[in-house]
Amino acid sequence: MAIPVLSAAGIEVCPLPTALLSTNTLFDHFTFHDFTPYMEAYIAHWHQLGLKFNSVYSGFLGSEEQIEIVMHFIRDFDGGLSIVDPVMGDNGIIIKTYTEGMCQKMKDLVSVADLATPNITEASVLTGRPYSDMELGEKASEDLCREIIGLGTKRIVLTGVVRKDKLFNCGIESDGAYFEQEIELLPFHMHGTGDLFTSVLTAGLVRGHRLEAAVQSAARFVWDAMAYSKDVEDAFDRGVAFEPFAHRLGSGIYQR
Repeated sequence: MAIPVLSAAGIEVCPLPTALLSTNTLFDHFTFHDFTPYMEAYIAHWHQLGLKFNSVYSGFLGSEEQIEIVMHFIRDFDGGLSIVDPVMGDNGIIIKTYTEGMCQKMKDLVSVADLATPNITEASVLTGRPYSDMELGEKASEDLCREIIGLGTKRIVLTGVVRKDKLFNCGIESDGAYFEQEIELLPFHMHGTGDLFTSVLTAGLVRGHRLEAAVQSAARFVWDAMAYSKDVEDAFDRGVAFEPFAHRLGSGIYQR
């Protein structure tokens, strides 16, 4: 999902695969190929070529070793914007493959990132707070964001804060300013929306837009794609259908 979104925004993408799957994990009998043994060879070749990157963006990672590799990658290719989506779970449920050791490693990865984009479940893991499905008010959201900033990341966007019929994305800029943005809450969930949000957000930042503008762009893009997808066959299994809207990302900011 990240590759076509970033490409549509005019950004050249150099993927570093972590695993190859035939489908997403909602389908039965999917095939899985762990790419960890080949990641270091990829990186070594890029070093030989003297490649430089404007940004490094990581999402789901499958092992402590992969998290360590990405952490070293960010340090070795220093000079660009590093964005870490600490994909560990949602709705209070941690992904089955995630161990306590991986959760601790993810804290280390967030500490070297320029921006982290956790949801409430992931923020709870990062801070060691017990997860609660109680409504998170503005002060509690800000406190949670600032605690994650304390890990070392320069900026944060806390995603998926629900208050009544609104969805809030809350963030802290590099100057320490806290902000919130709201959008109407849709009455259903859909696979892949977190990946889509951070990909559109990354596109906006890499193209030079401010964090608040990039957050607003990502939220609107995901909302429109979800609203469209609810009538697309099998979309609730295959994932949100974003392709009809990708051409509107040419400037890095979604144009409705």
